[in-house]
Amino acid sequence: MTKILMTVLAVVYVLDLVTRGLLSGLLIMASNFVYLGQFWRLLTGALISGSLIGLLMNLLVLWIAGRAIESELGGWRFAALYFAGGLGGATIVFLLAPSARVVVTSGAAVIGLLAANAVGKLKTHEDVRADIGLLILLVLYNVLINFSGMGWLSLIGGIVVGALVGYLLAYAPRRSRDVIQVVGLLGVMLVCLMAVVAKVAIV
Repeated sequence: MTKILMTVLAVVYVLDLVTRGLLSGLLIMASNFVYLGQFWRLLTGALISGSLIGLLMNLLVLWIAGRAIESELGGWRFAALYFAGGLGGATIVFLLAPSARVVVTSGAAVIGLLAANAVGKLKTHEDVRADIGLLILLVLYNVLINFSGMGWLSLIGGIVVGALVGYLLAYAPRRSRDVIQVVGLLGVMLVCLMAVVAKVAIV
């Protein structure tokens, strides 16, 4: 699944170049369009990397950490965790950022994987100080390079949702583990969607 996801990110980036931004225009997380009912952007924004540097960073993290995380979780849990992190990033941007904001959420999806991995390490009593430091550095870096772009806010959403889903995956009781994990994962994503729908309804 990691290699498939890496391939998809790369293909989307190339197709976006070929179509001169048409693909990202259809998929990227854009609050104004979500208000119009284009809710798929909450998930598909995680497929957009933005710049070449952003793509390479995503691919590097997925190659180094993604394969190990997938080996622990399995393919479908890994993919679900990735998109849950992206959804978390998109949700917090939609709720808190200016309504005209357009944000790439693949970084939130990737950092969600890292947050979940740190939670898994806590269960096995591994040292997570380096993991926490990395998460903080990534957020601070985004704050410093583009505070007004709100990319840092999406990273916080990815961390929160990634850590929460990671907890559900790591600490689910052995008995009925699959059911608890599926229900918990869907529940977290449903809460995000309900928060978005509630704001749309209020506005």
